[in-house]
Amino acid sequence: MRLSADLKPQSFAEPNASTAIWFTQLRWVAIAGQLLAIGFVWLVLAIELPITPLLCLVLCTAISNIALWWMARSSSAATGHRSHDNPPVDPIDSKWLGSVLLFDVATLTGLLYCTGGAANPFIFFYFANIAVAGVILSRFWVFIVTSASVVGGAWLLENAIAIGVFAGSPLVHDSPWGVTKLAFLIAFATCCGVLAYFVSMLALEVRQRDRRLAISEKDRERSQRLEALATLAAGAGHELASPLSTIAVIAGELSRTLEKHDMPDKVRRDFGLIREELNRCKEVLHRMKSGAGEAAAERLRPVTLSEILQESVLAMREPSRIAIEMEKAVGDYKAMLPKQALSQALRNLLQNGLDASLPNQSVRLHSTIVLAGEERRNWLIEISDSGMGLSDDVLRRIGEPFFTTKEVGEGMGLGVFLTRNVIHGLGGELKFTRSEPSGTQCTITLPLTT
Repeated sequence: MRLSADLKPQSFAEPNASTAIWFTQLRWVAIAGQLLAIGFVWLVLAIELPITPLLCLVLCTAISNIALWWMARSSSAATGHRSHDNPPVDPIDSKWLGSVLLFDVATLTGLLYCTGGAANPFIFFYFANIAVAGVILSRFWVFIVTSASVVGGAWLLENAIAIGVFAGSPLVHDSPWGVTKLAFLIAFATCCGVLAYFVSMLALEVRQRDRRLAISEKDRERSQRLEALATLAAGAGHELASPLSTIAVIAGELSRTLEKHDMPDKVRRDFGLIREELNRCKEVLHRMKSGAGEAAAERLRPVTLSEILQESVLAMREPSRIAIEMEKAVGDYKAMLPKQALSQALRNLLQNGLDASLPNQSVRLHSTIVLAGEERRNWLIEISDSGMGLSDDVLRRIGEPFFTTKEVGEGMGLGVFLTRNVIHGLGGELKFTRSEPSGTQCTITLPLTT
């Protein structure tokens, strides 16, 4: 399966501007929640709190969020001005979001320090920072944020400003270390680690699933476009076949009529040229109509692999330049395959290899059977030429209808397209790679059914 340049598989994708904007919105909600909690405890519950340091910490968080929002908007605006035909990804360096989350861990530690330390139930909000890190950051940053949270929780067990409402709790900073404190620290650290691991794994699975869906969608759209082009080619072939047949009949009758009279050599050559061009048009239309799958619709029947290869090679212009490497047991293996369609498909690839090689060079065809399971076998065919090889751009586009690297008049760009249709129709795969030091290797994998 061909992958687009912007959809290369990877374990982690850099966060983009939209992720950063979403993160700023989440932080505004957290800031509003912090202000509401401080106001409720201080005004409604009438619990004495160090208001000034608490509000300073919330203000610092708000200022950092404004800076992050401005950075995200600037990145998004810069991306929006770029070409729509090839829009680049607008990554935000993950170190910025990672630093912001570390800052949030530090401010949360400060808020908890001012409000009773580890005895404050809001200590579990460390988990929120870890969960957000697991969703938007790489595993390295998740580990950093998780470690900082564990260190912050352990530090609060020893350092905090006492709050009367928590007096007597075994988790206050001045209570002696015992089973309760130690068990809390172990449980807290374990929960942080487990949460970080599972959220990271879940986020990775979601990203990979989305990437696979995006690749599948692009491939589906590409297949639909190719099918539309093939249908257009087949329709044009059917529509043009009738008038060309009529022209061929009339040309033949005129030629026979003029042969009864004295006819200049120039006229005779012109009629010969007309017949040659008509035959050429018929061949082109036959190949275009094959795009609708007429050859691929051939019924399956038992045939040996050697018969298919012989059918492919013997019908070529230069069969002596094809070097077949195949063991006798492989050649005698019988499978249910469409002989004519598959032979034509292989012939297209072999002819491309001959065209790409020098006249004194040969094309190698290696055929073998590989096991794909306990009872499944695949026919592996490797066709290697000695040409100049294919560029990255050609490798990406090879197989598209009417795309060819040959000179005008030497090819229509349908050979590989029709071959791919036949191979995929049989449940197989077709792959092109560059050979070393030069040349191109085509690898065909076909499931065999006996």
